[in-house]
Amino acid sequence: MDEKMDHISGLPETILHDILSRLPKKDAIKTSVLSKTWRETLYTFPILSICDRGFIRKFSKRKENQPIKAFLDHGKQRLLRFSDPGLVIKEFSLILSLTSFVDLQRMYPDVDQWLKLASECSVQTLKLCLPTLKEDDPCLCYILHPGVIEARSLNNLVLKGRIRFDKEFLNPSVKFSSLCVLSLCYVLFDDKGAINHLISYCPRIEQITLKWCYIYNPSRTKFSFMKSLGMHGLQNLKGVDIQGVEKVCIDAPNIEKIYYGAVSYKPSKISFDSCRNLRALTLMNMKIEFVITNEWFLNLFSKFPFLESLELIECSMFDIINIESGQLKALVLSNCSTMELLEIDTPNLSSFRYYFAGDDLPSISFRQCSSQLEVNVHLHMFPPFLYQLGKFVKQFKPQKFLTSLSLSMRPDDDHYHDWEEEDDPYSFPATFPVPIIKHLVIRSVRGIKSNKYPLLVNRLFHSWYPETISLSLNPSHCSKAFIEFLYLMPMKTKKQSLYLMPMDMKREKGKSCSYCHHKSKCWLHGFKDVKVTSSVKDDVNVVDFVHLKSILDRLSSSDNINITFRLK
Repeated sequence: MDEKMDHISGLPETILHDILSRLPKKDAIKTSVLSKTWRETLYTFPILSICDRGFIRKFSKRKENQPIKAFLDHGKQRLLRFSDPGLVIKEFSLILSLTSFVDLQRMYPDVDQWLKLASECSVQTLKLCLPTLKEDDPCLCYILHPGVIEARSLNNLVLKGRIRFDKEFLNPSVKFSSLCVLSLCYVLFDDKGAINHLISYCPRIEQITLKWCYIYNPSRTKFSFMKSLGMHGLQNLKGVDIQGVEKVCIDAPNIEKIYYGAVSYKPSKISFDSCRNLRALTLMNMKIEFVITNEWFLNLFSKFPFLESLELIECSMFDIINIESGQLKALVLSNCSTMELLEIDTPNLSSFRYYFAGDDLPSISFRQCSSQLEVNVHLHMFPPFLYQLGKFVKQFKPQKFLTSLSLSMRPDDDHYHDWEEEDDPYSFPATFPVPIIKHLVIRSVRGIKSNKYPLLVNRLFHSWYPETISLSLNPSHCSKAFIEFLYLMPMKTKKQSLYLMPMDMKREKGKSCSYCHHKSKCWLHGFKDVKVTSSVKDDVNVVDFVHLKSILDRLSSSDNINITFRLK
């Protein structure tokens, strides 16, 4: 029998490299055992990544100097495979995450050599990630010199961790003429003007990320977060992500996206009035000496006529907010806790996401909205306050847009005294008719004892119903015990059997339910049918409790499945 030909291995190397680029990293490495051709292809694959994690773990039980030496030899050999024959490196990533501080300092000369070799191979994307600096000692940092990374081919530079920019970067001769993307996180500058100088000599820069970078003060021998940043005259700049800088000024006429995370414990300010082409804005931690009012929204939408996406995270807001915009398409509000009433008048809005962790839920209503509007609400609440959900759903107008509500629940020691068995959640007035939403996602029920499940569920469904309930079975989300309880509770009610209720509130045959209201039956009587769907492999309809329990018992602690309750 003739041997089958390996047509794939005979393809040009560029095509084989393209195949490798589409595979996960682990699968790409496995191709080296297929044939000599694939092994050579992997060695010359222009996306090169070197990480110390595997070497440190492999040699952790051996002599102390062996893993470092083996790692340095491995890194040098991989780079020489490209440097000696003059091959191009498109992307080079060096990640040092597990190496000790002492070993890192010994490795810095080798890091210099590796970066120079990558630059000589016309590297386009360079990523260097070191552990985050925690001690006020600049000697622990890797000192980055311009000559190491000053390659004309470089268009994407990502630096993270204990990396110190040398004062040589203030030299006017240092230019990055091809750099389009610059990302700096937790790095150290010797001079407060170094970052402004560096950015000004990147004429083609399109994207800048600057997160929690430090300025070294030699007189105090301490680090402090960067206090000010200016970006001027950058004609090609399209987007910025700036966090941890107190004062920011952006003057870029073509910028479209701004993400600004303020220092939460200090007054912060960002100026971008000249960015008239802005399309997406995110503000985070704007709290001290800054309050978002109705006037702020009016000025925002008048200054930026193309603004389509707005996201506010942990910002101080006036208690009554009215958002009016004809161009806004996406709106996100996350933990703006001072807000009590939100009215939205945005006829072109297609997506609204609301995140809240607290006790007092605001009233939300839409005066004008698109028929394509999708609303997703994510709440993190303490069980004693779950009865407020019914009021929140009732006040949400129009209710038809509240299609999905995502909920995380956990106990709180400060409110534990409010969660007593004698405390009847149905003593709080309910409104009728009872509102219904299509889908409830219970993301987390953590730290709640099983004897509290009846109170938790009755508070949860006080004066409102979901059509479906989805849960994720995972130790960090929902336990098997809670899923079994949620399945059995309506089943037992349907059969008119005795059911465990708090204190003296058990059901008795022939008597009315203690949770029923004189105008309407409680949520337990509303359950006419329950269908449970499990996504173990394919969707499986659960027949009965025995079937459900068998599915749950077969799962390991690492399994993560979704359970969906469909209710009538």
